[in-house]
Order: sequence, then C-alpha cells, then structure tokens
Amino acid sequence: MAGIRDVARRAGVSPTTVSRFLNEDAGLSITDETKKRIETAVADLAYVKGPAKRSRAASVAIVTTVSEAEEIDDPYFRSIRLGIFEEAKKQKLAANRIFRLDSEFRSEDLEPFGCVIILGHLEESFLEELYSHNSELIVVDDPYTSEKYETVYSDIEGAARQQLERLYEKGHRQIAFIGGVRTAHLPDGSVTLDEEDVRTVTYKRWMAEKGLQDNIQLALGEWSTLSGMELTEAFIEANKAALPSAIMVASDPMAVGVYRAIQKAGLNIPEDISLVSFDNIEVSEYLTPPLSTVELRTNELGRMAIRFAREKIDGLRDYPLRCVIPGKIINRESE
Repeated sequence: MAGIRDVARRAGVSPTTVSRFLNEDAGLSITDETKKRIETAVADLAYVKGPAKRSRAASVAIVTTVSEAEEIDDPYFRSIRLGIFEEAKKQKLAANRIFRLDSEFRSEDLEPFGCVIILGHLEESFLEELYSHNSELIVVDDPYTSEKYETVYSDIEGAARQQLERLYEKGHRQIAFIGGVRTAHLPDGSVTLDEEDVRTVTYKRWMAEKGLQDNIQLALGEWSTLSGMELTEAFIEANKAALPSAIMVASDPMAVGVYRAIQKAGLNIPEDISLVSFDNIEVSEYLTPPLSTVELRTNELGRMAIRFAREKIDGLRDYPLRCVIPGKIINRESE
C-alpha cells in the first residue's frame, strides 16, 4: 500500500506538503500546478487517506523525550505513561510501542500506527516531520505547541498563580523562583534551549502585576535534585544580605535539592524561608517539614491522551482539541 512519502516522491514535494494538502490545511500556500501534481500522484498510486488510517485500527505509538533512567529519577513522565497504559487497556488499544529519542529512531516508523502520542517538547520542525509521517498526533505536556495539533496539558499557569497568591496572602513580598530551563528536542537527537518554561513566565508576570518586579529573584538550571541543590547554594551565597522570605520551586525533585541546600546553610523551613512546589511526588509528603505542592494529575494526562486517540482512530472528528487539566493544591507545612 502506498504511503504519504510515496505520494510526495511522485509529486516532487515534501511529505509535509502532501500531508497539509490532504488535510486541507488553510495555512498552506502552494500553486495550482503543485496541487495538480499531488492529486495526480494520489490517483496514480491509489493512495486512500481515510481507509488507510482506519486500517491501522487499535494501535498507538508513544514517542517520549525521556530516557528510562530519567523516568526513574523523576516520576512525572512515568506517571503519564502509566495513565496511558491503564486507559489503553480499558479502551482496548495496543499502546505498548515506545520510541525513546535517546535511542535509534526513524520518523517513518510511525506510519503504521493509528495514532501517535508525543510526551515532552519537540522543536517545531521535528514535530512537523513526525506529522508528515502520521498526522494523527497528540502532544502531551506542552502548552506552547501549535493549535494544529491535538494537545493535553496541565494548567500549570493557573497552579503557579494559586501558589503565588497563597504566599502573598501570608504576607510574603520577597518571593524567589528556582526552576528548570525549557528545552526542545531536535531530529538529530540533540537538545536546544527554547523559550522560558510556563512557571518562569507566570512568576515574572505575576510579580510585575503585583508591583513586585524589583523583587524578582530567580535561578534556572536542570530539572533535577542535584541542580536544585546547586542552584540554591549559589543563590544563598549571592543573596546573603537579602534572602527571600519564600521560594517557589518548579518541581518536587528540584525542591528536594532546595531543602538540602537551605538546611546546609543553617536555615529553617518555613521559619526562615517558606517553600512551595509542583508535582506531588511521593517523597514530598515525607520531607521535613512536608512540602506544600501541586498535584498535576499526570496520570489523567495519559488517560485523556488515550481517550483522544480512541476518538481519532474511530474517526469521530476531524479537528484538533486542546484539553487543559487543572492542578490541585496540596497544603502542607513548608509555608
């Protein structure tokens, strides 16, 4: 059976152009001659878009930017993937094929699947390349992705605002932020820095809205416990004369390192510095004191992605949806 790449080769255009044309992308600008070449190639090769997708029945591929080792260190993506597996079983979908970008991966391997779930942030051209091989994409955990793609993500902006408002109501005005740098994965396996993470953007915007822009203090690094500790150690050293009364941390694994650095400096939580975070991983409840955080319902992100996949495979709609899942504040003793 002819695939989209065969049509593109016959028409002398890119697979992306063929995909966008066949999906009636209103933003595509090509000549009538090019349109005719694509239509002729489709006819010559007997390429049938609709039935070909339905014939891929109950199969879902998962493309993840996270290695197995990273999943062990940070359960965030592991929880999403477990949600995918649990809901796939319920929906009678095969979702056991995982492509990790830290291993050998070819975009064309995605063509046989009824739907593809992307976990993490891909550079736009990479996402477009995957789309050219399988237009039934669902992007999980990337609020910045184009509206042409089906998307499921947590309302991290709303959760960050809630955390900051709660600190503000407790009288905090010197609020710092320690977070991770947003990265984009490229087709060659490399990683590049991208725009700021939504938590960072929200923090800076909220501080300005409150007239606290002169109080902005932030440190950004990797999304790991070690990075959280090192960033906080350097932050404390650089701000001995004017330490904040509260810190919002971008993730619980980072917050574990922040705890360690604060305690090594002879400071107490929350007496000297209050702390709030995101994720609600298991260890957060057992820190001393227990960490106030946000449950981002990562398991539900995975479940919703599979529900969307079921609708795509069954052909129930021909337009992309965006699903934003609210977080839940877990109020403990660190603030």
